[in-house]
Amino acid sequence: MVGAIVFDLDGTLVAGDAFGGFLTRSLRRNPLRVLALALTAPLWGSVRLRRGGRARAELLLITSITFGRSPSALQRTFEEFAADHVRRGRIEVALERLVLHVRAGDEVVVATACAQPLARAVCRELGLGDVLLVASPFRHRRWAPPVAVAIRGELKVQALRRAGIRLPVAHAYSDDARDLPLLRQAQHAHLVRPRARDEARVRAELGDVEVLR
Repeated sequence: MVGAIVFDLDGTLVAGDAFGGFLTRSLRRNPLRVLALALTAPLWGSVRLRRGGRARAELLLITSITFGRSPSALQRTFEEFAADHVRRGRIEVALERLVLHVRAGDEVVVATACAQPLARAVCRELGLGDVLLVASPFRHRRWAPPVAVAIRGELKVQALRRAGIRLPVAHAYSDDARDLPLLRQAQHAHLVRPRARDEARVRAELGDVEVLR
């Protein structure tokens, strides 16, 4: 039985880090939140140095941007950003390959560390609203930190299992060596416009892989 076809999102179907870009633009557009972030920087900076600190520091950063916003207002901001993000950075070579898989009747999945509501908005802008999405859980709470867990590396593989995707998958497409846990679980691994160091690391472990440029 042919397995699923899994595509990463950021750097693979659309250029750049969608959620990172969203956070950066949100800070630039709201000087008061920048001030709040600056005042709390010693706190989240020290948290990052502790065990598991990166995730906690990221959560503090996200909270500084989302705190006080209604879920509907935040969703509108996600959708506005997604439209701009896709307009600036569609990666056609990978999107064309994805369309070929869809037309062939393959089970196509987009698996990403991007927060689910933003990832869903980006997929809609790409015309992939009907494709199965496995993304980082993100639940916004207006007056409290959001519930957010980034599914990177092995966590992405675990999320695919929880979504009912059988492993190994038939094909996996990514731009980043951080997706090696997924690429190891693919019968055919593909790299999309990778940086030299990522391509070298993946080739060192997996041998010959197809590179889409």
